[in-house]
Amino acid sequence: MKKIYFLAIALASTLSFAQISLTTVGTAVTQNFDGMGTTLPTGWSAYRASGSGTVGQALSPVVDNGSANSGAVYSVGAASAADRALGSISSGSTVPAFGAQLTNNTGSAITAINVSFTEEQWRSGSNATVNEIVVFSYSTNATSIDDAAATWTPMTAGNLTEILTTTTAAAPVDGNAAANQLAKNFSITGLNVANGGSVWIKWSDADDFGSDCLLAVDNLSLTPLAGTLAVADFNKSKTNFVKNTFVKNDEITFGADAKDVKIYTLTGQLVKTASVKANGTLNIAELAEGNFIVTGTVNNQAVSQKILKN
Repeated sequence: MKKIYFLAIALASTLSFAQISLTTVGTAVTQNFDGMGTTLPTGWSAYRASGSGTVGQALSPVVDNGSANSGAVYSVGAASAADRALGSISSGSTVPAFGAQLTNNTGSAITAINVSFTEEQWRSGSNATVNEIVVFSYSTNATSIDDAAATWTPMTAGNLTEILTTTTAAAPVDGNAAANQLAKNFSITGLNVANGGSVWIKWSDADDFGSDCLLAVDNLSLTPLAGTLAVADFNKSKTNFVKNTFVKNDEITFGADAKDVKIYTLTGQLVKTASVKANGTLNIAELAEGNFIVTGTVNNQAVSQKILKN
């Protein structure tokens, strides 16, 4: 009886893991998965969502370069390289899902999270008539990555989508090549996550007809926002919006015509507004030294950029 009880505890704890701590509003937490082997990074977990294997079983990454075609989660990258990405292949035996728990330790309620990452394709599929998708979703009431009773909200902007849609080679490809990558940027908005609360993010694969492709996440960035800053969806960043993100002379220089320029503290407090022309400047001498977030509208698109006044 004791052995059975111990086994039940062991199975129930397979998906327990440390959380990813979001500590500062406006400051990104990043994960590039470099050096990942057969153990997931802190805060991450994966499990078999469905398939002929044991449903709910925790999955560990398989280290590969896109050559394997078995259903699994993968630490994928060039052979023997430290540069890795986290991805999956689905099969009849294993339909995987992977994700992470993000815990709010900012001291403020989080109202949005800006998300950006690089999608990489490391293996092509065998079916050119089905474009494969690994669905992104998030939850604010989940207790684990495999909590079926939780509310999981899908967001298509975060999906991993097949890049090589015309090939049927079912063969490894170079996921580090620009042609096999997509940049993803979006915001999870409308949140009200109290300090100490959590947001769960998850990518769920599906078993498509034929030999599936391998899609992966790399260079992930998660930026918590709070207060009035998150009212709008500032999900784009333009490198020419603010030209001098390190401000040393009290003047912000802009590289594009920008309307409705607003400057916020990292806690979301609005401290200055303006409209500027390309190569124009905005004096912020009245602001204290430190980090701020500058937002605006460029070509009818909401953009934002973080600056440091010194």
